[in-house]
Amino acid sequence: MFCEGQTLKQINGGNRMSIRDILKQRSEARDKAASGESEFPEGVTRYVKLGRHGEINKDGRTLVLLGSPDDWFIYFVHEDKTYNGRGYDHNFRKHTCSHSPKGVVQASELANYLRAGKDECLSCKAGAKRKMFFMIPVYDPQYKTYRVIDIAEFHADSLIADYDKIEKTMQKATKNPEYSIVGEAAFFKQVDKTYSLESGDVEDDVVEAAKAFIGADFGFEELANFREKDDIVTLLSEAVGGIDKSVLPNQTPADDELPAEEKFEF
Repeated sequence: MFCEGQTLKQINGGNRMSIRDILKQRSEARDKAASGESEFPEGVTRYVKLGRHGEINKDGRTLVLLGSPDDWFIYFVHEDKTYNGRGYDHNFRKHTCSHSPKGVVQASELANYLRAGKDECLSCKAGAKRKMFFMIPVYDPQYKTYRVIDIAEFHADSLIADYDKIEKTMQKATKNPEYSIVGEAAFFKQVDKTYSLESGDVEDDVVEAAKAFIGADFGFEELANFREKDDIVTLLSEAVGGIDKSVLPNQTPADDELPAEEKFEF
């Protein structure tokens, strides 16, 4: 566990991770990505998988928190699904709402995005269902890098309640009202139909490695996968329900795509 006042100096061996080491690691990761390599094995991505068959399931998983709820990325997605007893039927492909923040914002700015943005987002204009999602930055000791938990509002609300409970307990125990559990181990677990957060335990060298990522640029905009307008038009055109297709732009065929009898030469 992280102790108050602990520095980036490792307990084991007395080694210290310098900014040069961090930059070198990040540069190597970018080079691998550019060459088609990945820092994750096959089947593992930057997103921590959730659910019964995921990485965070009823057995739980210990990760290190890299930000408080105020530092979690909040954005919106368009999703319309119905459970059919075996799985979900989707009216259209889930996609990020164009009327979403592109990075972490304060609550006052977030208020500007709470309502559908019919002028900014074609999916909003079409009346597609819209939901709030959160990306929680964490350090994964198994893969020795940062990852994100991408989770719906209902589940994030449960995690925030647990987060606040743990932090207030620690503030009382340490008699330090500024105590933060950012940089500490947290045990995430699937419970009933949501997720819980408890205090976790990792070795000091894991805490050391994790702290190097606190305050980093996690690339939330890229992770949110904002789509181009043409892509959105296509997926909305393919929708089987849940939207008003009359707002979609007309797709006028090019001359060479018209039937021969509809071509006119003057």
